[in-house]
Amino acid sequence: MDPSHPYQSARFTVRRISGWQIALGVAVMCAIGIALAAVAAGVFLVVFPIVFLTGLAYRFFGPRRPVARTRSDLTVIDAEYRELSPEEVARDAARADATGTRPTESGRFRPSPFPERPYGP
Repeated sequence: MDPSHPYQSARFTVRRISGWQIALGVAVMCAIGIALAAVAAGVFLVVFPIVFLTGLAYRFFGPRRPVARTRSDLTVIDAEYRELSPEEVARDAARADATGTRPTESGRFRPSPFPERPYGP
């Protein structure tokens, strides 16, 4: 044997397998397949009825759909909006500084507890 031969390490041998070994392998494979099929069938026979009955219960006893509201129940708020120009914003800020008032959340003015603006000029 020449150690410099490129395929020397890639040699493999063919072994004969007797008939009873083949039969044993096939029997083991069949047993594993039958066991997996039995487990799958058992899970299906247990889980499927539970899911089916849960779906039926949800369908018949599940949450109700909201009742459709009539037109008289609806309140529509309609308004026109416009963007303020930077000059209008500056004018309103100057007026608020001059009077010591600040707009509240509801849009009404109330006296400010701060004599100056806490941010910027």
